[in-house]
Amino acid sequence: MKRYDIINTLIKNRGYSSYLEIGLCQGQTFNEVKIEEKTSVDPAVHEYAHAKPTHQMTSDEFFDSNTDTFDIVFIDGLHHSDQVYRDIRNSLDALNEGGVVVCHDMNPQKKEQQIVPRQQKTWTGDCWKALVKFRTEHLPYRVRVVDTDWGVGIIENSDNPDSLSVPEDLTFENLQKNRKKWLNLISIKEFVNAYAK
Repeated sequence: MKRYDIINTLIKNRGYSSYLEIGLCQGQTFNEVKIEEKTSVDPAVHEYAHAKPTHQMTSDEFFDSNTDTFDIVFIDGLHHSDQVYRDIRNSLDALNEGGVVVCHDMNPQKKEQQIVPRQQKTWTGDCWKALVKFRTEHLPYRVRVVDTDWGVGIIENSDNPDSLSVPEDLTFENLQKNRKKWLNLISIKEFVNAYAK
């Protein structure tokens, strides 16, 4: 199950009609998402792109001037934890009631994969730190990470939020020891049972 499969499952089962993608890159996910209204943000037009960004600017610039709201937002932009954290908070502010934020690359498997700046081709950046930080703030949101496609995070408003206390430093070694708890990691089967029925 890929990130766009998860996004399309949420769209179909919740009747969503508007989608925002932060970080278009070559446009693969954007083209795979099946929804009525699609908007994308990326500061660059990438080589071999399958789609061009609707808004060619940074996500910070977009959110500074944006007045639209969306049913579902997908975050896959700059893979630095501070930027991902801002993208999460800004996306939640632009979310319609009952909407959801989906984040990619939340479950790196090797230390080198998440080092910033990028060291290798397969790279998640340290996006996971933004998600864990967000969970420690005791806000009214439920956060889960589906254990597929380098980790697909799902953030949604909830009457039963799941906050987290993290007494240890946000190092990869500590993520390894606390992965399931810190990320609230769920399997594809658990995702299907919770979101696709």
